[in-house]
Amino acid sequence: MKQEQFVASRKQRWEHYQALLAKLTQREKLPAAGEFPAQYRRLCNDLAVASARGYSLGLIRQLQSWIRDGHALLYRSRPSLAQNFVAFFSRDFPSLVRAEWRLLALCSLLLFGPMLWLFWQIGSTPEFVYRVLSPEAVESYERMYARSAGGRGADNDVMMFAFYIMNNIGVSLRTFAGGLLFGIGSAVILLFNGVMIGAVAAHLSFEGYHQNFWTFVIGHGAFELPAIVLAGVAGLRMGLSLLLPGPFSRLDALRISARRAVTLLYGVIAMLVLAAGLEAFWSASPAPAAIKYVVGGLLWLVVLAYFSLAGRGSTSRAN
Repeated sequence: MKQEQFVASRKQRWEHYQALLAKLTQREKLPAAGEFPAQYRRLCNDLAVASARGYSLGLIRQLQSWIRDGHALLYRSRPSLAQNFVAFFSRDFPSLVRAEWRLLALCSLLLFGPMLWLFWQIGSTPEFVYRVLSPEAVESYERMYARSAGGRGADNDVMMFAFYIMNNIGVSLRTFAGGLLFGIGSAVILLFNGVMIGAVAAHLSFEGYHQNFWTFVIGHGAFELPAIVLAGVAGLRMGLSLLLPGPFSRLDALRISARRAVTLLYGVIAMLVLAAGLEAFWSASPAPAAIKYVVGGLLWLVVLAYFSLAGRGSTSRAN
């Protein structure tokens, strides 16, 4: 077979190989990506045939160049689990949170708005707390914060750590899953939590339990409350895809949004595990109140700085 016939019979396949190579080099995920190794092997066979038949040096070098690029793509080093972990928390997660700033503002209002309103309402009308909480619940919270934190054994701390993880993640998963009800479920859960937390915090603050309460919650709250807000963001992101699917079917729009939402949820779970550790081993410790306030304030600043600054100037894979 002459060289011209050889090239003509393989031209379409070689062009397809080059197109796959270019797109995969840009890390695009293609339905046909799984066929690339087979295309690479066929190109290697073409090079062997061209060399054996003594075709032109230009053709040989061109095939060798394509094979070198394909080899580099197939056998390039892939990021380790540790590298992916660092990249996610140093870049992808905070960048995605900033990209969702509109939903972040809305969910923050849904959670913190009722808290602020109840502080004002219960501060001016203390008995209003009984319109939110039962007398038995109020009495239970008062007993809980009647004494300063501390005094638990190490075994109890570990047990409470496990309890806090299950409880916090359960709340956030319900908030996230509520987005499937066109976002209404997520919004309702955020409002409910804002009302309950606000009522408890306001009542204890105005009834003389403020130091025991705030020294307990200020540290782990820096991670727990933003995590609940972000779970709401993830839920509303899915809900919006159902309400406003755009040019896609609702199912396809949900699939697209679910990728971003689940990425957010990974970060939420990490924050809740950290919050549970602080709540079990630090918040309940007998450390002086002044130290707890300082540490708690610093943790809030760290969280705010992290979401405001981390990952800027780099490209997030989640976007």
